[in-house]
Amino acid sequence: MLTGSMAMNYYAQPRMTRDIDLVVAVEPHQAEQLAAAFEPGYYLPSEQLGQSIRDRGMFNLLHLASVIKVDLVVRKDEPYRRAEFERRQLVKLPGFDAWIAAKEDLILSKLVWAKDSGSEVQLRDVRNLLASGADLAYIRHWAMRLGLSELLERILNEGHDA
Repeated sequence: MLTGSMAMNYYAQPRMTRDIDLVVAVEPHQAEQLAAAFEPGYYLPSEQLGQSIRDRGMFNLLHLASVIKVDLVVRKDEPYRRAEFERRQLVKLPGFDAWIAAKEDLILSKLVWAKDSGSEVQLRDVRNLLASGADLAYIRHWAMRLGLSELLERILNEGHDA
């Protein structure tokens, strides 16, 4: 599932990004098969792959011809992350189809990153995504469960203070 800034560029005003973020649902026994799928055009540190999958962490691919980095995030086995993955949408992009995070889930993921990192870039992305409309009931439901309500409401109330 495409996520991060590349997914944001589908929904809202594009911004430059240095990499491509993908969420993958993969299990440890599939590591070898996954590595083989990217040979020979990508560099994939195979020693990191198995551990990253077991830890439900992240690993990188590097497209050798273009030197574009792809961050692969192993989908966590948590209620929200399972729901997020189930809500992904198949979209037509120039030349190919791709599974992409739903806008509301992209907003929530960017709020998680912003809360953890204090990143103003992530908060700008959230504002940008919200500007074109979103299912606020869904976002508020998960924001409450994920401990993001205060941050979300602060963003929603910006410019509305008396």
